[in-house]
Amino acid sequence: MAQCSQNTYDFIKGVFGPKIAVISSQGAEDICSTHGLSIVDLLKPFSLLNSEFQIRDPNNAPHIIKGLNLTFSYPVKNADSVQIFRKLLSDAISSTHLEGNVGVSVKGYYVKQSTPWYEIFRDMYFEHFSPKDHDSIMHFLACAVFVSANEDDPVARVKKMKQEIVSISQWIDPEFMSYHVVVHDASKPTKVPVQETLNALSTLYGPAMCHVLKLNDAKEETNGNPGPNPWIQFTKGRSYSDSQTDKTAQTLLQMAMDDETDAVVDPLGANDDQELPSSVFPEDKDKKQVGEKLTVHDQAAIRSCIRDFVIRALLPFNERRMKSLNESLNTRRGLRGTLFSATKKFFNTAPKPGAPGVSSSSNPGYQTDSPEILLRRLGDIAYLLQHYTMAYNSYHAVKRDFQNDQAYYHYAAALEMTSLSLFMGTGGRRDPHSYYDECINVYMNICKAPQYAMRSTLVHCECLISRGHFHTAANWFISMANGETDLHSGLLMEQGAHCYVRMEPPSLRKYAFQMVFAGHKYSKAGQRRHALRCYHNASAILKGKGWSLAENHIGFTIGRLSYNTKDISGAYTAYKYLLSYKNNVAEVQNSQVIFQKGVQDFVSVVQQYLNTQPAGTTLELPVPIVKHNKISVSLFEASQVGVDNTLPDYDKAKGARILELEEQAHELLSNGANHVFRTHQTVFNEWTSNVNRPLCAVNEVITIRIPVKNPLQIPVTLSNLSLHCLHSPRDPNDPIKTLKASSRGSSPDLTAKNKLKCATKEQIRVTTLEQLVLGPEENVIVTLSVEPLIEGNITIAGLNYHLVSTKAVETVQQDGTLVKENPMENMIPGRISLNPNGPRLNLSKEQRCSEVYGTDNRLTFIVTPPLPLLRLSTASLPTHLYCGELKCGVIELMNIGSTPLSELCIVTSHPKHVILGEVKLEPFQPTVHPVHGSECEVVKIKHIQDTGTVLPLPNGQLHPGETAYISCWIYGGDNESSLDILFLAYYKPSDPGASISHRIVSGEARVNVNVSVAVESRVCHMAPTPDNQLRLTGTVRVENTGVYNLSLQDLNVTQLSLISNRWKLEHNANTIPLVIYPGGSLSIPFTATLLPPSDPQHYLSSISLGTSKELIDGRQQHILELFQKSDACQETVKEEPGSLDPIYNLGMIVYWEGSVSEGENTRTLHAQQHSSLQANIAQHVPSQLLAMSVTYKNSWETDFKIKPLLSVGVTLHITNCYRETVTVIVTTNNHINKPESEKPKLFLPFMWSGLMKHKLAIAEDTTESVNLNALFSNPGVYNINQISVAVVTSDNRTIPQTIPGTMLLKVDPPSLSNYNTPVMA
Repeated sequence: MAQCSQNTYDFIKGVFGPKIAVISSQGAEDICSTHGLSIVDLLKPFSLLNSEFQIRDPNNAPHIIKGLNLTFSYPVKNADSVQIFRKLLSDAISSTHLEGNVGVSVKGYYVKQSTPWYEIFRDMYFEHFSPKDHDSIMHFLACAVFVSANEDDPVARVKKMKQEIVSISQWIDPEFMSYHVVVHDASKPTKVPVQETLNALSTLYGPAMCHVLKLNDAKEETNGNPGPNPWIQFTKGRSYSDSQTDKTAQTLLQMAMDDETDAVVDPLGANDDQELPSSVFPEDKDKKQVGEKLTVHDQAAIRSCIRDFVIRALLPFNERRMKSLNESLNTRRGLRGTLFSATKKFFNTAPKPGAPGVSSSSNPGYQTDSPEILLRRLGDIAYLLQHYTMAYNSYHAVKRDFQNDQAYYHYAAALEMTSLSLFMGTGGRRDPHSYYDECINVYMNICKAPQYAMRSTLVHCECLISRGHFHTAANWFISMANGETDLHSGLLMEQGAHCYVRMEPPSLRKYAFQMVFAGHKYSKAGQRRHALRCYHNASAILKGKGWSLAENHIGFTIGRLSYNTKDISGAYTAYKYLLSYKNNVAEVQNSQVIFQKGVQDFVSVVQQYLNTQPAGTTLELPVPIVKHNKISVSLFEASQVGVDNTLPDYDKAKGARILELEEQAHELLSNGANHVFRTHQTVFNEWTSNVNRPLCAVNEVITIRIPVKNPLQIPVTLSNLSLHCLHSPRDPNDPIKTLKASSRGSSPDLTAKNKLKCATKEQIRVTTLEQLVLGPEENVIVTLSVEPLIEGNITIAGLNYHLVSTKAVETVQQDGTLVKENPMENMIPGRISLNPNGPRLNLSKEQRCSEVYGTDNRLTFIVTPPLPLLRLSTASLPTHLYCGELKCGVIELMNIGSTPLSELCIVTSHPKHVILGEVKLEPFQPTVHPVHGSECEVVKIKHIQDTGTVLPLPNGQLHPGETAYISCWIYGGDNESSLDILFLAYYKPSDPGASISHRIVSGEARVNVNVSVAVESRVCHMAPTPDNQLRLTGTVRVENTGVYNLSLQDLNVTQLSLISNRWKLEHNANTIPLVIYPGGSLSIPFTATLLPPSDPQHYLSSISLGTSKELIDGRQQHILELFQKSDACQETVKEEPGSLDPIYNLGMIVYWEGSVSEGENTRTLHAQQHSSLQANIAQHVPSQLLAMSVTYKNSWETDFKIKPLLSVGVTLHITNCYRETVTVIVTTNNHINKPESEKPKLFLPFMWSGLMKHKLAIAEDTTESVNLNALFSNPGVYNINQISVAVVTSDNRTIPQTIPGTMLLKVDPPSLSNYNTPVMA
């Protein structure tokens, strides 16, 4: 419960205090009406007596009375109707001032604790409460008769008025006291002297029962200072009873009956646009006039009248009545205390309260002089005179009699007063609250009297809160909240919520939820301002706590209530928060309905809110949500406006490589000069460093990709999406170097004359996305662009758009069916500010303890004068190659800028795979056929560490609109791989005074390299010739590794080239076609002669192989440069300092051709492989003296069911590479003595037939053949390289020889053969 202005004891004294019936004549009322008051209003400010009074109890013991609170009221013949009371209560609460309430801080939340509207409700409830006969404590204790001294016969008027008192039945004691007051208006003469009237009344009723109240004494009036006015606080919200005009009551009743026929207003429904009910209170007179003319002497006279009434009449009379009642009860108790009491105790079968079968109307009548009524009367008088011990004893004794008699109304009233007597007195052994709990249950469940249960609950909760039992009080408030009216329920739920927040520890969530329920009840009762206040209090607690559904309901209701109370600003704030909240309740259908209505209402609210703002105002709307840090900026990228699902992938490693390539190109073009390098960044996103401001030139497109998300559970439609740009012109007096410096992280200089303003169409050109439909919780990427038209500074400040709300129009057809058609669209302009943050700083302790972010200038651009701009295309470069293949393509560079460029350099990430040729301004076809050359040529060889290629332009410049075509050779390399070749073009403007030093453009080509050929060179023997020349004999082993790639066929080795400064290849007379099929290998012997020493230069000697007669010119740029970039060249030019032995490094180039099937077409590929070998004359020991190859048919088809064995002929060709005749021993053994690790595991076994050992003599440079036969018994794949070869020299040395590679043979069942041609391995 909230904090009230009265403490609990004063409140209870006011509710259950002595009630004095006021009987007044019309003349007395007229005297008071001149001051805007009635008799009751005149006495009300002085009814609380702070003095102490002493009486004696029936035992003659003194008793002190403190703070006696009298209640003067008119005896109402007919109580106000329920409708009138509800109307009065509703208007009183709706007119209560809401602002300025007292609040406290609870767990960091500011909670308002003052609820004056509840006090008004509570006071009016007790003021208009009509007690029944059993509720004697609420009856009148005495009567005060007021008559005017200006009456014709005041005494006769008093006698007549006393006769009217008989009609009043509700008295605590039938022998009540009457007090007579003569109201004398001193400003007017009287017909009968006042003293004579007083004497006559004193003679009739006694001098202690009469008093003269003198008002309007002009002689005593102060000089313009009448003193404080105590009547102001009692004039608002006064009651209207039958003593007043019947016209007001009839008006109120008619209005209340009219309201009863209206439908209940639901704040969550669609019909929540009705006006608040108008006030039904008659207009009060000006508060400054109410009692203002009454002087301090008049106030003292009124106070003296009430004091004399209490001291001389009220207290002595009731003191005597207490003694009389006590004596009467003692007498009767003596007569009935034995047999009657025992009989009633043992033979009474009355059920307990709440037991089944108990009637709610059981209320036996009691005579006014019955012992129970007398005991109750004694308790009432003792309680009103604050003798709480006697009152408790009386109530506690009589409640048992009422329970036994099943007089449950009397029983509940006795329980209530028993509890209050304990609470107000010194207390007892039993908890006083237990009596109240039982009292409320009896009123509610047995008596079916909810109005009495409500009254008891209000008083009981006050007692509980004063003792600190907040949780129990909250439960009682909430249990009584399901009352007959929504206003009562709202008031009680709100008080229950305040009880939760005053607990230790506070229950804030319960407080918030009860506030929501109270707001809902207030809204149904038409109290929208109070409902709005409750929802605001709940929102302060639940906001941001993850209660999504509750927040959605609260936000929507606050917006709707604010809109209906004409608070457009509050409605805008509520709906904005509702739509911007991150919801996690996609499965709740109710949220979709709330958001659908919320969007429609939000559009209407914003339209009205914009009418209150200056023209051209654009609001920050909560839908959609922009992920600021994921905004991507691309310079010079001509992307179309549209919507994507994901951002383009940004490879951080690729960005680092581009930076390295840019530095290489800068060093290459600077020629070693110490120039300051400043990178030219073209992409800005969350992964890049955005300290430098982006630089772009006039008429160059800037592409912005903005990730947006719909946070709602419903689709949202946006239209006319565009970038909101600010522009400031550059001062023409500023030099270009100032512009360059400003790009390094500093902000633009925005002076008073150079301030950023909204860009116009003459300054920029922006693109517009006409419509965007976002599904529920959908994430998309919006791509927009801006093109600067003049120099200066551009800042992209936000995203402009229109939020579209579609609402179908309902039409009724002739058959009565309701059809929704003709959707109407409402659009409101909105904007989302774009504010990306830089990386979070973590250097100092302050930065680590707080969220501090670095500078991010990705959306702040410097626009320079026109510059050249290149566009790079690698579309014509090959995408698929084989190992060793060399293929030519074209790189296109087009100047799409406005000025020419003069210097051009291209660097690549894979220099060993790329050779750049000449630059042409016209398109051309790349070279396909190789150029023919001679057998031996002199070349200059050096190992190249490629850092880039400076390409001279044909005319020294590349003008706008021109395209440069550059031939580019792509080499497949030695291994299977996937190459992502990155090209970077580094160029400079022709104008030396340009605003930037250089620009870059990059492109990428992905090349997939397939396996083809593996090459290995070996020196077999070195010996002098007969003419004393040193001759080198070696072999080149070529293996077709494309066993699983059947598209590469007919692989022919066509040429060998040797690069050395001392060795030259000798002509080879072998004309046998050197064809290698997949899985096969070939050893090619060669001989070289040592040349005499000469100048430090290299010889390129070549020999043709097979049927090829023409030689390829190895001096061509792409061939020679490719060799110089290879590892073989590095070994060839490597020197051996300090070595005493003559060591020679040789480089070998193997040229081969092949046919490739690509779909239905077949193309011929040209390839070259590089290898290196080393010759040491002094330490060389020959190991491989023979060059060997095997010919056989590698694919067979046979049916082993018909023919169990397959015989295959194999021919072994042996060439003697040694300087003398040797003996060769060939052994075919089915169990070759090899280690287990070397034995093949993947092939099937087979058997050799025929002669197992062959011995033959082979002369120098002579080739012999050996015919062998292999047997196979099962289909499968076999390796027939199970032949042992050894050489026996003239000095009886045995040197084992190796047949290189794997010799595969495949045997298939019928119709599964793949090959049917001879093979050489």
